[in-house]
Amino acid sequence: MIKLRNPFAIVQDILAIFFYKYGLFLSRHPKIFSIAPLILTCFLGLGVLNIRMEDDLRFLYSPHNSLSRFEYQIHKEFSGDSTNASYLSVTVEWADRSSPNLLVPERAKMITALNRYVLRNMTIDIGGETVNFGDKVCPSLPNCPLSNTIVEIFFDTFWSKKLREDPRIKIEYPTMKFFDNNFFLITHLYGVTPGGPLGLQHVDMVHMIYMIPSYKEFTSEEVCKAFETRLKEVLAEKTELQTTMFSLSILKDEMQKNATYTIPFISLTILLLMSFTVGSCMTGDWITSKPIEAMMGIFTSTLAIISAGGLLFGMGIPFVHQVTVMPFIALAIGVDDTYVMLGAWQDTKRTLSPERRMALALEEAGTAISVTSITSILSFGIGTMSSTPAIAIFCKFIAVAVMFDWTYQLTFFAAVMALGGRREAAGYHCVMVWKRMPQKDIDQSKCPDAISPTRRFFEEKFAPFICHPFTRIVMIFVYAAYIFTAFYGCSLLEPNLTPSRLVVDDSPLIHYLHLAQDKIWAEGLIGRVYVNNAPDFSRHPEQIARMKQLVSDLESTPYSMGPNSTSFWLTEYDEYRQFFAGDDSTFYTTLDSFLQVSFNNHWNTTMQWAPQEGGKRSYRNIFQPGAKYVKKFFFTTAFKIKNWDVRTNLLLQWRNITSKYRDFEALVFDENNFYSDQMLELKTTTLQSLGTAILTLITVCILFVAEKSIVFWVVFTLISMDIGTAGFLSLWGADLDPTTVVNILMSIGQCIDFATHVGYRIYRSECADPDERIKDALGAMGWPVMQGGLSSLLAIAVMIVVPSNAVRMFARTSVLVVATGLFHGLCILPIVIRTFASNAKAHKPLNHEKNH
Repeated sequence: MIKLRNPFAIVQDILAIFFYKYGLFLSRHPKIFSIAPLILTCFLGLGVLNIRMEDDLRFLYSPHNSLSRFEYQIHKEFSGDSTNASYLSVTVEWADRSSPNLLVPERAKMITALNRYVLRNMTIDIGGETVNFGDKVCPSLPNCPLSNTIVEIFFDTFWSKKLREDPRIKIEYPTMKFFDNNFFLITHLYGVTPGGPLGLQHVDMVHMIYMIPSYKEFTSEEVCKAFETRLKEVLAEKTELQTTMFSLSILKDEMQKNATYTIPFISLTILLLMSFTVGSCMTGDWITSKPIEAMMGIFTSTLAIISAGGLLFGMGIPFVHQVTVMPFIALAIGVDDTYVMLGAWQDTKRTLSPERRMALALEEAGTAISVTSITSILSFGIGTMSSTPAIAIFCKFIAVAVMFDWTYQLTFFAAVMALGGRREAAGYHCVMVWKRMPQKDIDQSKCPDAISPTRRFFEEKFAPFICHPFTRIVMIFVYAAYIFTAFYGCSLLEPNLTPSRLVVDDSPLIHYLHLAQDKIWAEGLIGRVYVNNAPDFSRHPEQIARMKQLVSDLESTPYSMGPNSTSFWLTEYDEYRQFFAGDDSTFYTTLDSFLQVSFNNHWNTTMQWAPQEGGKRSYRNIFQPGAKYVKKFFFTTAFKIKNWDVRTNLLLQWRNITSKYRDFEALVFDENNFYSDQMLELKTTTLQSLGTAILTLITVCILFVAEKSIVFWVVFTLISMDIGTAGFLSLWGADLDPTTVVNILMSIGQCIDFATHVGYRIYRSECADPDERIKDALGAMGWPVMQGGLSSLLAIAVMIVVPSNAVRMFARTSVLVVATGLFHGLCILPIVIRTFASNAKAHKPLNHEKNH
């Protein structure tokens, strides 16, 4: 019966025994372990046939339980968004930026002519049919024929002396009174300079918005794509104008380019990794070198990537653009395990039988890669519970890929190593495996005292250097500077979202997104306020005042543009009904008359009517069954923001205000609410992920490592690495946005390998002298850890040339992970253990003589 040595590290003892016996069994039956993973991968790979793309950014970047999802559902039910109604925005500037003013008669006529052509004469091709957009498609959506009416009325009026002299028409930017209508000009005009004899003297940009309906069996989004294609051709002829277009479908297509641009680089990554791995696994002779095994290590990671993707796609998990980096992470982690496995093999005595060497290698490496793999799986597994779908899906792919890589390393790759061990024992060439080497070379390859140049360097040169007292003192100051800079960087990391960073560098959307941030959002943006349970004003006229108070509260926030920016049918109607005699019971009868007036019929699109319960009392006090009242409606009001922090504060104020009128079931909808909700949770998500990952690591370390001092310093270095990665990422230009959160989660998983491998090997050392323990550990793990770091750099080096900020930020994160990982794994951790845990007990190896 086997006796366990300590109450901690219980898993380590059990796994060490298990992997030793497993190594003996596998080395005797390598074929089944090499074939089974291939069959499983082929089967799971069929799941790719079920691949589904998820590119709706509104849902990917908003928490599952966020109010923005409910707000959008109300908006969707009211407007038919995406299915029955979409929109396309066009910014118009003068191409010659030396004289950018659009408030010139000829330029204004060009813009109004363009809008009229689009709405009256432009044709679109959809479903093999060419149709006139204005005649056949547009009329099905009431708002569509009214698209950009304010622009046309403003330009037609501005230079008309007759209209300007009419007392019913008045332009007082940002509003314009046109007979009985009040227009808010900031909806369409930006970069406006007041002054001059006509009140305005400069307009830098016109923002035109086209409402797009569905058509026959085609959704509005499909119609929008056809509209966009044709409009591009029309705008290409207007060389005097600089135009950019935006729609949700365009944004989805541009976001997808992150994946499209990145995927071709996977082959180059594999080539670089293969070249480095093969070169770094050559030992100096043609028998003990492992080039084929090195290539099979990369192939093993490829199998894991295919299996993970196939399994998750088969289960219906969608593909999101963040998953594009999954192969690079899986390759980096997988190849690192390959180095540990091959390093453990080279660490065994060459005079032993291949079966015994395989057993001893798996006893050491199997447990080592289990520590890091289990911790990585659990760390990313915790990320799968994130309330933000994009982060949760990303973590699922990484966690499952690491799980398959761990499994395949211990089966497929271990079987490849066992077959390679037989070849090495028989004295065959490492590349031309059919060629047996001369007996002299075979005898030399079995030298019992052989030691690789890399082990000699880390054991005899590097370890004594970092253990020297002077080096340790200097490193205290170096580390102090590192941690101070890291904390300073973390203090600068604030929630923010720069939309232009989400698309590739050559995206035509970048100019629009810059204009949106610098002009549209900063100068004025319209928000919709939905009232989902409006009171019956004919029966409860006192509620009119409360409704107006709700409007006043929303107009009174520090970011609101005031009453002039509000467009509300009740305000206009109240002025109208003052001219009619009648009591409150005729409220809706008079409203119906109000809406029949041509200037007022556009308010119909903001209301939804419902039957009155029990009928409505007429002026004769007789109930009239079938009478209706306005059950739901929306109004708009404008606000301006300078950054996402302000935008998030505004959202909280909106919700606080509407919560005071719960009986109205009022809410404020804006497309950006999705992202603001995530901004509210980013810090919490990041801190929770870091905290749970650290707790997970502590638990795993306790199960595998008996020395509490070593556990403490391993955890300390991992926390230090995470802080450094986040801090230096901030100093390198990152904000706390969804991409950065994904990168920080990724860094947690990648950092684990560097410190855990070295710390675990220090614990496993049989040397009692602290200097000898460090020498032994770095001799065994220094080169595999260095290989892992350099291979990770190669895996992402090609990403630096991808023209995408999101991909570059991923590459920067990986560079920081490798830099901080090597710094801590090879320098900080050995030094602090040598300094503060020098009394750690020597590890006593298990007795395997009976298995000889």
